[in-house]
Parts: sequence; structure tokens; C-alpha cells
Amino acid sequence: MSGDVSPHPGIDAPGRHGGESGAGARRPALPEPSLARVLGTTLRLWWRRRVLRVPDGAGIGMLRWAALAVAVLVVAAAGTALGVTRSTPPPARHQRAAPRPNPVLVQTVANEQSAATWIAAQVAAGTPVGCDPAMCVRLQSAGLPATQDAVLQAGSTLPAGAVVVATPALRADLAAQLASSAPETLASFGAGREQVAVLATTATTAAAFITAGQHAFAASAIDGRALARNPGLHLSAATRHVLDSGQVDMRLLVLLQRLLAAHPVYVVSFGDAGPGATWPAQLRSVTIDGLVQAKHKAGDLAAVLRLLRRQPAPYQATVQEVAAAGGGIALVIQVPAPSPL
Repeated sequence: MSGDVSPHPGIDAPGRHGGESGAGARRPALPEPSLARVLGTTLRLWWRRRVLRVPDGAGIGMLRWAALAVAVLVVAAAGTALGVTRSTPPPARHQRAAPRPNPVLVQTVANEQSAATWIAAQVAAGTPVGCDPAMCVRLQSAGLPATQDAVLQAGSTLPAGAVVVATPALRADLAAQLASSAPETLASFGAGREQVAVLATTATTAAAFITAGQHAFAASAIDGRALARNPGLHLSAATRHVLDSGQVDMRLLVLLQRLLAAHPVYVVSFGDAGPGATWPAQLRSVTIDGLVQAKHKAGDLAAVLRLLRRQPAPYQATVQEVAAAGGGIALVIQVPAPSPL
């Protein structure tokens, strides 16, 4: 027989090398699907089988498409709500309002600070100042040297011949001693239970102290009337009455007498017994005018200042220059507290 005959009719003979058919022919390689496509296909099949319960190859009816759309919208809305919730800061927890300050305590502190300022400016240098521990700190903050502080507390004895700051705390600890040994109020700040008083103590009894005060007023009245007769002293009716009444501290009378030895003195006013002061506290300042109202008196001011600043204790005074009402310069001369009795 001629030609090649396949032993299996209907089956082509194997192709030769380089042919397109037969077992030896290679089919072109298909590209591998992307990961996204694989995941999408997997998710689609899962959705059809698990959620929609549709067999592979079957169509999806309109009702199920509608259910699918609703589910997608619900999931999207839930995701949006979750994002808003996470981005919105949680509401602040309710915080307790700060406790309102005790008005009595606030006023007490304010009175203590006023008293500290007054003492630092008015009390004579070197005078012991009795105070509770907190008040001593306020005094030092106001400029009083720590060496003048005498710290007092329950069981302490009031220093004699001193100044004591009667705060509410000190009154609670030493009320009986304050009543018997500190009869004079040099200054007071506030009222009621938050009041702070600056007291002068005595080495004697309260009765003896009052008697000494009576003598001091009587002596001041006698010396004041004598001083008013000096032709170099110019007084108004009001200032003459103050001199005659004995209200002026004896140290001021001595300073005015020394000024009158060299200069005429125009008294504008007496003052500064301390806010809330009680008898026998006396007036410790005087304002004098007429020193440099004319050019030929320009040297009077410097001479008066030198004279006042050379005075020995207990006549040392602070001197402040102020503008006079009618022009020129006035002087405020002040001796420190307490007044010696």
C-alpha cells in the first residue's frame, strides 16, 4: 500500500516539526488575571452564593438587584456614620465647677494686705511688730524687715512697747492678752470678724496706759496754745482749734518750734492719725505751705529740708514735697507710729 495510513481513522497524524497541529504544537499562553480581578470574582461569587443564593450561571432578578442596592447603601451609610463618629471629638465630661471663694476669707486677706502696707510705711524703724506666721509673711512682702517681726501664736506673750497686728487668727489665740495689754488702736482695716487692727501694747496695765494718754493730751494742749502765740506761725481757725485741743503729737510740736526759729511757718492742716484709730492716738502729720512762693525764698525749702533731716530720734520724720494750692511747694511732715506717751 502506498502512503501513510493512520491506524486510527479520524485522528490526524502527528504534525511534523514546525507544524501548527498535533500533539507537539504549543498553544499561546494566556495572561494571568490580576489580583484585583481575582478578588472581585471571588467576592462576586460569594455574594451570589451566600447572600443572594443564586446558582452559578443563573440570572439575578430585579427584586434581588434592588435588595443588593439597598444593602450597598446601608453599608455605605454605616461607614460614613462611623467616620463622622470617629472624627468628632467625644463630648467633654462634665466638670465640677470650681468652689466659690469664701467671701470672709477673701476680705480678711485684703485687710491683712492693707494693714501690712500701712505698717511698712508708718511704723517706726526698729519697733517690734507682733504677728501670726501668715501675717509676718505679708509684712515682709510689704517691705518690713524680718528683724522687726515677732512671731506670735497660741501660748505666746505679747511684747511690751510694741505694735501687734490683731488678725482673726491672732484674736482666736490671744484674745485675753489683746484686751488687757493692747489698749490703743493705731489703725484698723475692715469690720466684723474679718477686721484687722494694728494695736499698740503697753508694759503697764490698760488703766495706766489710758492715764498716760490723758497726760499726753493735756501736755500737747498746753504746748499747742503756747506755739499758736508765735507770730511766725500762721494758722487757720481750724488748725488753731486742733492745736488747742491737744490732738497733735508732741514730736510735731517740737519740730514746728525748731522751724519757727529760722522760718515763718504756714500750717495748712494736721492729720494722719491712722484709719480707724482710737483715743489716745494723736495726729502725726502736718502740711506746711508758703516756703517758696517768691524767688527770694527759694533757699527756704532746702534749708527746711536740711533741718528736718538732721533731727535725732524720736524727732526723725519723713518729708514729702507736694504742690501747694496757691502755687509753690508744700511739705508734708510726718512722724512714725506709735506716739510715745
